[in-house]
Amino acid sequence: MSAEPRSREREVGTGHVDGPHGHTEQEVAALRERIAADSLTSRRDYLRLAVTMSGGLAAGGVAVAAGIFHRHGEGAAPPKLVAEQLPPGQSVAFTYPGEDDRAVALRMADGTLVAYSSICTHLACGVMWRADRGEQGELYCPCHEGVFDPRSGAVTAGPPPRPLPRVLLEERDGGIWAVGTLQSGEQLPGRPRDR
Repeated sequence: MSAEPRSREREVGTGHVDGPHGHTEQEVAALRERIAADSLTSRRDYLRLAVTMSGGLAAGGVAVAAGIFHRHGEGAAPPKLVAEQLPPGQSVAFTYPGEDDRAVALRMADGTLVAYSSICTHLACGVMWRADRGEQGELYCPCHEGVFDPRSGAVTAGPPPRPLPRVLLEERDGGIWAVGTLQSGEQLPGRPRDR
């Protein structure tokens, strides 16, 4: 039997490394260089993504604060016929003041006539009238379970941050007419705030 060890020994100047895998020094150096380059690229990419997203969020926040985005009811429009009649407990969908401003008019069981934007103040999903809910019914957003009071448009449940913008209605000339809008939470002059 020979006395030579089974594992490779390092031979000076030949590029071999001790160990069971038998990689050369050049292979190990190339692998280490690739790992180092990959980790720097990943950090760089992560930092670039974080800075880009932070900048986008900051710009979006400034745009919202400055009022750049359209809100329901901005602008003036002539009166618009919503319906010829609306029986108690019924609703009708319409657009006012612009074609993109969806709204809903409803007549409560006691005869009260109200109208609101049908765009939820949370994430702009569609709001619908559910007459069969509670004594007065409810305005409901199915996206995140938002609920609004049909008498005032105030939030009664869910995540919406503000009441629904109101559409002003008048009954005249044999019909129900949309004649103006109020921003979310805004009241008619001389009228106490709804709770």
